[in-house]
Amino acid sequence: MTTMNEEKNTKNKELTELNKRLGVVISLLLRMIPQEGPGVSLKEQVRILDDLGTRPRDIAEILGRTQPHINKELTGLRKKKNKKHEE
Repeated sequence: MTTMNEEKNTKNKELTELNKRLGVVISLLLRMIPQEGPGVSLKEQVRILDDLGTRPRDIAEILGRTQPHINKELTGLRKKKNKKHEE
């Protein structure tokens, strides 16, 4: 008979694995978005994931970058967005 803690641990492990696989799928889909030129830029990928409500930590993991790098990209995107709203 399994205990409640063992069941929770098993479910958490399954969810963690599923989350990793979804991250890979999202990453691959972002690279498949049709766009002229060499492909979707990192900045555009960060913008898309941010618009979908993805946390910076998760964006970093999906794109294989550090969280400080993603935070820098998000800061630049938000400044640009705020500048457009002010005009």
